[in-house]
Amino acid sequence: MFIIFALVLLGAMGFSIVLPSIMFVAEDFGGGEAMAGWIVASYAIGQLIATPIWGRLSDRYGRKAVLSACAACSMIAFLGLAFAYDALTLFLSRLAGGLAGGLFSVSQAWVADTTTPKNRARGMGIMGAGISLGFILGPFVGGLLGGGSADTASLLRPGLLGAALAAVLLIVILLFMRESLPPEKRTAPQPFASELRQWGAVSKRPAVWRLLVIGLLWMTAVGMFEVMMPLWVGDKLGWGPRHVGAQFLYLGLLVAMVQGFLVGRLSARFGEVPIIATGIVLYAAGLLVLANFGTITSSGYTPGASQYMAGALPMAAVLADLFGHPWLLAGLGVLAGGSALLVPSIGSLVSKYASVSERGTVLGLFQSSNWMGRTISPPIGGMLFQAQGANAPLYCSVLVLVPCLLGLLIWFGGARAQPREEVEK
Repeated sequence: MFIIFALVLLGAMGFSIVLPSIMFVAEDFGGGEAMAGWIVASYAIGQLIATPIWGRLSDRYGRKAVLSACAACSMIAFLGLAFAYDALTLFLSRLAGGLAGGLFSVSQAWVADTTTPKNRARGMGIMGAGISLGFILGPFVGGLLGGGSADTASLLRPGLLGAALAAVLLIVILLFMRESLPPEKRTAPQPFASELRQWGAVSKRPAVWRLLVIGLLWMTAVGMFEVMMPLWVGDKLGWGPRHVGAQFLYLGLLVAMVQGFLVGRLSARFGEVPIIATGIVLYAAGLLVLANFGTITSSGYTPGASQYMAGALPMAAVLADLFGHPWLLAGLGVLAGGSALLVPSIGSLVSKYASVSERGTVLGLFQSSNWMGRTISPPIGGMLFQAQGANAPLYCSVLVLVPCLLGLLIWFGGARAQPREEVEK
């Protein structure tokens, strides 16, 4: 598990290192918040297309080969981000990164291969902790490298460091990772039409397609806030990439602690579904706290008051600035707790509805439903932000979480909280 922890840690750092700056850079290229939303959504579009393909290829050729290919392609995509000079090259570079991003779904399949149904939630929790730690270090470093304010935001140094991390990731996979899917358990090559029928047959299973719907709704709500967060704090507080990096630092620390110490124990005691439901409720509550914070702030706070020092603030001052807003900390804390509970628990639940030979396919389809949510949410969030104000995406996210929670409780509540035994057909 140490290798998979290190692998997803490096992968999450590489992905998240550009987050504090990319929305500001995308906005600077023209088109306002709506155009910035589409540029950020390009990564999700690539993930939506490629994730089930990577998952299926890992079922056929093994996890290690696919993870190596993903790391190599990600390195090239980060170089494109570093040297992007207009909206089109930024869009295409981010799209290429998404197309290369089968890392997390195939890593989930690796964890499922090497754990039993009883301890799988713990394994997913360790993996989730590695991702969360990556989201601590990545944005924190990316914020330092990305510029002190919205006007000075740049992707050059974050993109170059992301490429370097992808190169290290590739070396770790090639030298230290063992294959988890032996040849006798792999699926045989099939014509592409047969592959499509296989995906269709798997996705039509009642439990699977219901989980796909839940994943779509969840990630639509999450993506609408996460992508708009840099512009939200820029609008409410006049903050830039360094402050955004500090926020991700705070979020990541909370998520890592919950996933590393609580998720496995809670899931073993209560089952996945109650933990997932609690996560949805907490996330919605956190969004409402933040929206209320935004309303209070907008009535008596002038963002420009702190912008004159934005380019010169050291990180210690940025952290002091963040911890000077208790409403913001409370909202982010509740929101982070909800996300930490839900993400590994739902991954564990999905894996239990797949046989050994199709875990990559099922988890890949589930990740695709997540990326469909991340595809549609940034443009929607950007348009709402531009037309209705900074808090509109937060309220819309809460509305999306309502059917997500109802679907979970209706479809998987009570005795149906998890399958009686792992599917091995």
